[in-house]
Amino acid sequence: MPAKFGEIVVDMEFVTEEQLEEAIALQKNGRAKLGQIMVNLRMVTEEEVDKVLDFQKQDVNQGKRFGECALELGLITGIKLAEAVKYQTTSKGVLGDILIDLGYLTTAQRDEVIKEQFG
Repeated sequence: MPAKFGEIVVDMEFVTEEQLEEAIALQKNGRAKLGQIMVNLRMVTEEEVDKVLDFQKQDVNQGKRFGECALELGLITGIKLAEAVKYQTTSKGVLGDILIDLGYLTTAQRDEVIKEQFG
C-alpha cells in the first residue's frame, strides 16, 4: 500500500506538520472549491477557472456562484455542472489541493509527491 500523501509531503519537507494538520482540519470540515473540482475532473483548465473568477469580480456579476458564471461563459454544460456539484457535496476535498489553496504547496510539488506515492 502506498504511503499517505500527508506523510510524503512532510517527509519531502514541502510542508510542516502544523501546515499538514491545518489542511487536514479543513478537509474534514469543509468542501472542496468547485473550480478545483472541475479542474480535477478535467472539465475546465486552471486558466478557465481564472477567467471565471475574473468574471465574478465584475460589478454586474457580484454574488453569482462559480458554476453559474462558468455556465454563462460557456465553459461548462449544465450536466457537467450538476456532476461537479454532486462531487463537491460528497467529497471533502483532496489534501494536495487544499495544501495548494492554502499556499503551502505548489502544483509541481503536489505532482512530485503523487509520483513518489504511486511511483
